Amino acid sequence: MGKKNSSFFALLIIFFFIILCACRDSGEAASKENVKPSLDGDSIANPKPCQIVFHSDRDGDYDMDLFVMNADGSNVVRLTSEKGYDWGQTWSPDGSRIAFYSDRDGDSDIYTIQPDGSNLLQLTQNENEDHSISWSPDSAHIAFVSNIDGDSEIYVMDANGDNIQQLTNHTGRDDWPVWSPNGALIAFTSDRAGNTEIYIMEPNGSNEKRITFFSGDTKSLFPVWFPDSSRVIFKANPHGKSVIFATDIESSFIVQLTQNDFNNGGHALSSDGKKIAFDSFRDGTTNIFVMNADGSNEKQLTFAEHSNSYPVWSPGGSRIIYESDVSGDFLDLFIMDADGSNGQQLTFTEFGEYEPVWSPLCE
Repeated sequence: MGKKNSSFFALLIIFFFIILCACRDSGEAASKENVKPSLDGDSIANPKPCQIVFHSDRDGDYDMDLFVMNADGSNVVRLTSEKGYDWGQTWSPDGSRIAFYSDRDGDSDIYTIQPDGSNLLQLTQNENEDHSISWSPDSAHIAFVSNIDGDSEIYVMDANGDNIQQLTNHTGRDDWPVWSPNGALIAFTSDRAGNTEIYIMEPNGSNEKRITFFSGDTKSLFPVWFPDSSRVIFKANPHGKSVIFATDIESSFIVQLTQNDFNNGGHALSSDGKKIAFDSFRDGTTNIFVMNADGSNEKQLTFAEHSNSYPVWSPGGSRIIYESDVSGDFLDLFIMDADGSNGQQLTFTEFGEYEPVWSPLCE
């Protein structure tokens, strides 16, 4: 009788062990449904969809508000609704907040908000114009432009608005700060020398250096850094047409990338620094083109009688979002693959959608 009981209990233990293993495997399988492998091999639970922030006058009240949507145009969420213009939006590199400027209080101040519309923070509170926002690569600081001292200068502050420091102090207009990817420098434009040129400086305002040298009334505008922080591309008009150039920040050696025959702009650099997307006015309309970073192998991506402009690469470089006036009066947002295929209209409004910015969490 004792041997039978021992055998029975042994079988019972084996049975429960099999059930336990089955439950554990089932639980692991279920949990893996909500886990997405990351690029570095770690797992990310419940990944958020790729989002794009833009500003729009969807109410038709001549104000601008911020919206986010998924990269396929779905799930449009309104972030702001105050009276006034909310624009100049830019995502923090860690994807946690969106900075923008607004004249809701009568002058332009800088704010941040979370991508779900919560936790709105006003960072600057003065009677001057604060604008042109650039995040530091670690999301800890924001460079911006203000006329606090009477003319346009560049400032930096902590991401919560604390510790505002003035970086430039010149007569004329210092504008358009852009933080280098390695965090070591800030590029900006200034007309202190007469015509507008591009300068660089360290994030504390030291070691200013001019890196473009044109003559006459030529303006060098909108610097964009290469990923290795050694060069910038920019737009200038030395021949009466907008031309895209690249310059090395050490040698200031400038290379012309596009032809003199057309107005080219809206330049955007792919995340790997190998391709430049830009818009160009040719044959009576503006379309999107792409070329190698050295100006070679130019290719037209859009072919339309209406204007297609302001291309923006996805963080992974596989897609491009852009603005188009296909409706005739206002701009809508479109997306396509990086080779121009699989074009899709994302927004359909009567009052315009502008300045799309990809979340850095997108692929």
